[in-house]
Parts: sequence; C-alpha cells; structure tokens
Amino acid sequence: MTLRPPAGPAPGGPPDGRPGLLPARFLATASARPDAVAVEDGGTRTTFAELAGRSAAVAARLLAHGVGAETVVGLCLPRSADFIAAALGVLRAGGAFLPLDPAYPADRLRYLVRDSGTTVVLTGGDDAPRPPADVFPAHLTVLSPADAGPPPDAGTPLPAVGSGQLAYVIYTSGSTGRPKGVQVEHGALAAFLAGLEAAGAVRPGPARVGWSASPSFDASLQQWARVCRGDTVVIVDDLARRVPQRLVRAVTEARLTDLDLTPGLAELTADRLARALPAGSGLRLWVGGEAVPPALWRTLAGHRAAGVLDAVNVYGTTETTVDSLWAPITDGVEPHLGTPLPGQTVRLLDDRLRPVAVGEPGELYVAGRTLARGYLGRPGLTAQRFLPDPWAADGTRMYRTGDRARRTPDGRLEFLGRTDHQVKVRGYRVELGEVEAALADCPGVLESVVLPHTQGGVGVLAACLRTAPGTSLEQVRAHAALRLPEWMRPSAYRVVAAMPLTPAGKIDRVALGAGVGAGAH
Repeated sequence: MTLRPPAGPAPGGPPDGRPGLLPARFLATASARPDAVAVEDGGTRTTFAELAGRSAAVAARLLAHGVGAETVVGLCLPRSADFIAAALGVLRAGGAFLPLDPAYPADRLRYLVRDSGTTVVLTGGDDAPRPPADVFPAHLTVLSPADAGPPPDAGTPLPAVGSGQLAYVIYTSGSTGRPKGVQVEHGALAAFLAGLEAAGAVRPGPARVGWSASPSFDASLQQWARVCRGDTVVIVDDLARRVPQRLVRAVTEARLTDLDLTPGLAELTADRLARALPAGSGLRLWVGGEAVPPALWRTLAGHRAAGVLDAVNVYGTTETTVDSLWAPITDGVEPHLGTPLPGQTVRLLDDRLRPVAVGEPGELYVAGRTLARGYLGRPGLTAQRFLPDPWAADGTRMYRTGDRARRTPDGRLEFLGRTDHQVKVRGYRVELGEVEAALADCPGVLESVVLPHTQGGVGVLAACLRTAPGTSLEQVRAHAALRLPEWMRPSAYRVVAAMPLTPAGKIDRVALGAGVGAGAH
C-alpha cells in the first residue's frame, strides 16, 4: 500500500520544483523585515537584521578557519539566539552543523566529536553552560561568540550553497548501543519546511513558535528553523520544560501560536493550557515522538471542538528529516498517523517488500525529497536501512523505518509499534505496541506500556499503567480478555502515578523495566 498526499493544491500551495534553501529564505526574510523580532530569549530580543549580521560574522570567521562544504562544525550551545546565529552561520559558510548539547555527559560529547570528525567547535561565552575542558581534543579549534566578531573582510562574498551539500548531522541512539550520525542535506531540509507549509501544518503568516526541545534532538529543527520563514522563535526556559504550571505561564505570557510536546508532556499540560487560554487563542500543539494514547487524543480533540487548542499529531524519523505524516487531532476518529507531507510518499510493505492489504500489518517505508543521505561513516548500515525504491524510475531510495502500521477499512493509518518491540511469548510472536494499544483503549486507562518480563523462569508480559481514579485492574484485565488472545494478555499489571520520561520527553522504558516486578499484580 502506497500513501501519498491528497491530490490537488494544499493550503499554501505545493512545494514547486526545488524549494528555496534555508540560508536563502532567511536572507530574504531579513531583507524584507529587518526590524522584526526573530528570537526572544527571556528579556532579550534579536531582530532579523541583527541575526543576519551575527550569522554572517560567524560564517566569515569559520571560512577563515578553513570551514567549507562538507565540513562538520560542532555547536556546543544551549537553546538560544547564539545557537541559531551559529547554525545559520555554519550553513552560510557551506558547512554542516552538529548539535552538541552542553548538558550531555562528557563521554557522549567526546564520542560525537570523535566519530563525526569535527575539527571546529563553537561554544558559549564564560557565563554559558560548557562541558569540561577535556571534552574537546587539543587539535580542535574552539571558538566562542566573542571570537566571531566583525567579519575579517565585510566585502568578501559568502560561498553559494547547493541542495546536495550536507546541512547538519544529528546523532540518534543505535540498536547496538553505539550512536549513529544521520546526515541531512540542504535540499531535504528545505523540502521538509516547504512540505509543512504546503500541507497547512505550518499556517500562513508569521507565528510565535516555542523552542523547547534540546538542540541535539531533531524536533528542534522544526522549531528554530522556522525563523527562516519569518516566524519569531521564543526560547522556552529549562524550568518551564519540567514544571507544567510554569510551562503554561510561559506559553500565555509569550503569546505562543505553536508549541511542540511529546504525548507524555501534552497529557500533563493540555487541560491546564485549556483553562488558561481564551477561546480562539490559536495555539497549535504539535504532538509527536511517540504514539498518542486514545485518552489523550480524546482530550485534545475536545479542546479543539471547544475552540481553545488546535492539536496536530506528527510522525517522522531523523532519517526522513523530522516529520513525514501529520493529522489534525479531531473528534469522531480514533488515533491515526494522518497523511504524508507533500514531497514524501509512505509505503506499507511486508517482509518481502510487497504492499499489504487493508487491515494487514506492514512496515512503514518513506520515500521522497526529505530522505537523509545516510549514516556518517557507516555505509553498511546505510545500505540496510536506505533501500532502492522499486516504484521509482530515477534510482531514488526509500527508508525502512522499523515502525509497523496498518490501514483500517475506514482509511486511517493506525500505528502498531516498533518491529524491534516484537517479542516471543510461549512461542508466539507478540507486537508490544498492539497490546499497548488494546489496553490504552480501555476506559480509565490514560497510558499503557507493555514490557517483556520473567516470572518463575518463564517469559511473560508485564503492563505498566497510568489510570484515572476509580479504575480497577479487574476492569483492565476484563477488557484485555475481550480484546486479546490469551497468549497476548499481560500476566502482571502495575499502576504508576506517572510514566518516567527520558530527557527527550519520551517514556523511559529502561526505568520502567527496572521496577516492573515491584508492586505488580
């Protein structure tokens, strides 16, 4: 089964030919609106003209240090106007940026720098968070914003940038425990932003976009890169990211129009935001990173119907430049992944790369303009995950996501979980995502995570649940008996007050697994 965007023009118009590259879009915006605010960080405001000047200074300084096409430049900077100026400066110099979150453990930063071949790193000033001095090898050139002052020669033109040049490298967790660097080119990044606009996910006109994700997570690209189209990027402070009440206050005080949240964070803040915002506030919540539980979907759909919040579900991978599918979260429909962004095609295939029938599970493959180049320095892994597209006549590729889904008879694309979350129980293959979805559909269950567990030396399933008051485990067990065959039903259940979250805001399965035997019934 092949999924393409709906035919006909989408709001904002389809991406036409090759979308404008981000450096060119940014310069056009800065020229048209030089005095408009590009970045707000607390009480500090940076205009587009100032950001253009700062990024030009960074670019010129990097060129003087030998940075050019395909050169990877580390950005060891927190979420800030400095990071955006540095990233744009790297792109304008023709290089590729590598986000290095200063909060990361020193060993991880050392690995990222070594594995990527980075030779130049931009860091913050003396008052900014910085890793230990021994993180960066002696052969690296380490520059701070103070080093990137006025360009050595303001009349020197910056190099032209092509769509096939490397724009950035972001590392994701590897199944072997070794992080892998995903290489994304300028053309893919441009097509991603243009696709969001053409689909209507990014609404016409200037917006006020909250930047809450770590720079080292690809979700941050959708947030800060919108400055290139003329939006104001508002830095959400670290405390607001952790405390729901403070986040609500930050959203209302900053008058945000767009905010990204994982489902776990959305569940903690959606009702609070709905109470704090007036009807017609225009706030769009971008919910992604994990499957949206049915209970949360219904909550968000209710707020949309009341005219308070406008939530959308987004799905994608780092290897396909952040997002590939999107869906408005509305009443009267169960959770689903939605439709592909313009410029992308999603295929649902079996293990022999054949399209699956409606109702049959298959693996999601993504093809189109937004595919990454591959994994840095790992051609074997690149060949395993980026396959020739049998339906393309031009030799292009498709990416094997490792996610499973099925098309329902009513046309929804239903997420089923990861292929690597498949386990065997008493000889049966079980998709943990399918069991989680069945439990989450039980009235009173707010979230469910199912993990493999050993009980009396036998492999079983254990369910960790977050439930509404008054919901009993007997109700959940009865629901599971109606929905699942006996061998797919969890043998142990544990109710938790809150799901532990990783720094990225996703459910921490490792932490849940460590306590799965405690308090289980």
